[in-house]
Amino acid sequence: MFIFFVFILFIAIAVFCLTQQKYTKATLFMLLMGFAYLIVVSCIITYMSKDAYYYFSLDDYFGIRQSLQNQLMFLPISRFALIRVFNVFTMMFLYTGLCSAIYFAFNISSRRRTLLLSLLAIPCIVQIMLYDPFFYAHMYYRMYPDYMTAKGFVSLYESIHTVTFVVNTLYIVAGVVLLVYALYDAPKVRQIRSNILMILISYISVQITYYYMNYWAPDILIKVSKAAHFIRFKPINLVGNPSIYTMLPYIAGVCLFVSLYSIYKYARIQNSIRNQESVISHNIDSAILTSRVFSHYMKNELLAIMAQTEFLENMCEKSPEVVEEIRVIEQRCKKVYDRLDAVHQKNLKSKIELQPVMLNELLNKLLDDKRMELKPIKVHYAMPPRQLVIMADPYYFAQALENIISNAVDALEFVPEKSRQLTIEINVKNKWVEVVIRDNGIGMEEEALVHIFQPFYSSKPTATNWGMGLSICHTIITTHGGKISAESKKGEGSAFHIVMPLLSTDMSERR
Repeated sequence: MFIFFVFILFIAIAVFCLTQQKYTKATLFMLLMGFAYLIVVSCIITYMSKDAYYYFSLDDYFGIRQSLQNQLMFLPISRFALIRVFNVFTMMFLYTGLCSAIYFAFNISSRRRTLLLSLLAIPCIVQIMLYDPFFYAHMYYRMYPDYMTAKGFVSLYESIHTVTFVVNTLYIVAGVVLLVYALYDAPKVRQIRSNILMILISYISVQITYYYMNYWAPDILIKVSKAAHFIRFKPINLVGNPSIYTMLPYIAGVCLFVSLYSIYKYARIQNSIRNQESVISHNIDSAILTSRVFSHYMKNELLAIMAQTEFLENMCEKSPEVVEEIRVIEQRCKKVYDRLDAVHQKNLKSKIELQPVMLNELLNKLLDDKRMELKPIKVHYAMPPRQLVIMADPYYFAQALENIISNAVDALEFVPEKSRQLTIEINVKNKWVEVVIRDNGIGMEEEALVHIFQPFYSSKPTATNWGMGLSICHTIITTHGGKISAESKKGEGSAFHIVMPLLSTDMSERR
């Protein structure tokens, strides 16, 4: 039968994921939810097989043939035990479903997490006890007729069932709401969000199929007669058309496997982030982009060397300064060689490789590499108190930032040296981090601002600028899933805003 095939396959895949350590606590709870779902459905089928009421109609509901139904009927397990197992795994389904949603939605401290999960477990444990058939029978014998009438006792349990029905429904609704929030709050990285979306869709589908079939559970499935010392089992009343129940195992099976696949992919991303491995690749026109980067970088370096040699002509008689400038030339030549080698390596690849990158460290290294170029400029950079982690290709993203900083240095050329200022700000907004690079240089006209990201456009003479730097920056940033914009006023300076998806505020943080 399909449901048992799904059960075995689900267990096999879940064990594989666990042995491969491709899981987090959130995904572990979701696996337990799927396992509990399959146990609940199996208990319902087995219970109905043992009930003569459904002897000729079980095939209509779950496609159970008579031969299999006979085998299930004579399984060496009592209906008391079935009800207990059914109640335990019903509550386990509700509990683990909500817990998985909590883990997906929030990063909370261990102490608060333990307290919250313990509080959520209390209603589940209480219901397992209240709806246990032996507990119900024991309480009935104790309460009737000395303290309550039979009708009063049944009415009390009906009131209790109304309350537990509302509580259990709230567990399901809360889980869906929290997963929707997790999707909203997730890093704006397409691969991460698409996996959470798949998990959300499969989660909702499983919850809907469960609720349609099992919304009433747990409930009292026995009727007690103290006078006759008799306990009678009630049939499970499934609502709706039997043909719908025939499709439910198939729907649930597909949803569970989609959920398993999404969980596996999501867990791989999370584990890769934790281990600081490269996890996401984007196709990019490597030949065009790297040739542009190469040309633009060579242009900047050649102009810088020319400026240094020109400056040396006026300083030939000052030996210490000549030596210092010669060292600068040597450093730049070495840097050109290293960059040529790096560009050569990049030409062998056709993808931008996104990996967890600490933005603070990347900016610190970039500013350190450009310290000689920034020497006559007052740089204002307040490093954030916590590490900000983004998904980026360190080489290409650093190249984009370097191009913008080099443009700012060029814009400050005609500003008095003591007044030159370069400001780098980092702002965190929801799940985005914004890097603002601002200078007080010559600025640009509004007409030029509209075209600055177009290839081969430049507001400077073509003899000294080829109009490729900002076009390259735009390509790099948008390929990363980010955004870049600019604002400028003539004579007041320019500011470039780079917005990137924020992965976390610390490399150790993970959902």
